[in-house]
Amino acid sequence: MRACRAWAGSLAVLAVVGVSSVASAQAPLPQPQPQPQPYPPQAYPPPQPLPPQSYPAPQPYPPPYPQPPQPYPAPYGQPAQPYPAPYGQPPGPGYGQPYPPYYPPPVRPQRKVRSYGEMAYLYGVSAAYGFGTGVWLDSVANVKDPGLWVLTPIALGVAAPVGVYFWDRYDEFDRGVPASMATGMLLGGVEGVAIGGLQWQLSGNGGPNTWQFSTDTSVTFLTATAGGVGGYLFGEWLRPDPRSLGLIASGAGFGTAFGVLFGTGVNSANGAAAWGFAGYNAGILATGILATQWVPSWTTLKYMWIGDILGTLATTPVYLFYIGSSADPRHGLIANALGGIAGLAVAGAITAYWKDPVGTAEWAPPFQMALAPMQGGAALTAMGQW
Repeated sequence: MRACRAWAGSLAVLAVVGVSSVASAQAPLPQPQPQPQPYPPQAYPPPQPLPPQSYPAPQPYPPPYPQPPQPYPAPYGQPAQPYPAPYGQPPGPGYGQPYPPYYPPPVRPQRKVRSYGEMAYLYGVSAAYGFGTGVWLDSVANVKDPGLWVLTPIALGVAAPVGVYFWDRYDEFDRGVPASMATGMLLGGVEGVAIGGLQWQLSGNGGPNTWQFSTDTSVTFLTATAGGVGGYLFGEWLRPDPRSLGLIASGAGFGTAFGVLFGTGVNSANGAAAWGFAGYNAGILATGILATQWVPSWTTLKYMWIGDILGTLATTPVYLFYIGSSADPRHGLIANALGGIAGLAVAGAITAYWKDPVGTAEWAPPFQMALAPMQGGAALTAMGQW
């Protein structure tokens, strides 16, 4: 039974396939389509030339700035006023004149003002000057009470540096002027003390013709004041480097040492005081002239002092030749004086252009020197770093 069904199914499939094939064979074939024909040519008009275009005539550009002077619209009832000349144009009859030449303003050199070290130096010396001025006033007024005697020196010793402070505040000092003033007052004060000591010695070491204390202080006050004024004028004129002032102060010491040694060797009685005083002033004068042409370093000044000391010591063997001789051995001090001058000259020539170490202050000298009167003469002291 199953085989019959399978056989019947197969026949049905074959029948369907055969019917579709017969239908396909009986369908009409598609007819060929005609080919598209081109458009018939048309007659186009010939190209016509374009009419010429007309452009507006070129107009001149307006004149550049600045415009020539034009009259102002005349106010009511007043005549017309012309415009002022354009900026930068010199006054003239019309437009087109050249600009005036331009000159740059002059460049002013930068002002070199004083250093704080110089001011500290001036404060200290001015305090000493004020104190000494108070002593001078007490001596002139013949003040004997110690309680009253100290009032004037203390008051002026404070007032002097305060006055210098306000002077500098409202009119700042230029570089070198404070140090020059302080050096002048210091050297002037030592000058007055040296004059009093010389007069004391020449008058018989305190004889009847010796000056009174008020006279000594008056001379010292005058020389210190003159030194301060001279130092101010010297500073304003030269604007010296503080090292130049150190050279002048050193010159005073060199001259004094030479004069004392040389004067003692020549004349033991009054030679030390007279020659020392002369050497002091000669040293200031010589180094003051030299300072206008040469600025040493602190290192050079230090070695000049070392050269002076070594030159003096190098000539001490001269005293060996006085053993067994009737000559006065004090004459050997002449050789010591000349040896010191030679030593400092050689040291100065060798180290003339040596520079200070970096960071060395310009105002601080490597030493400080003082000359004080004493019984029978004067004492010269020096302190500092050697």
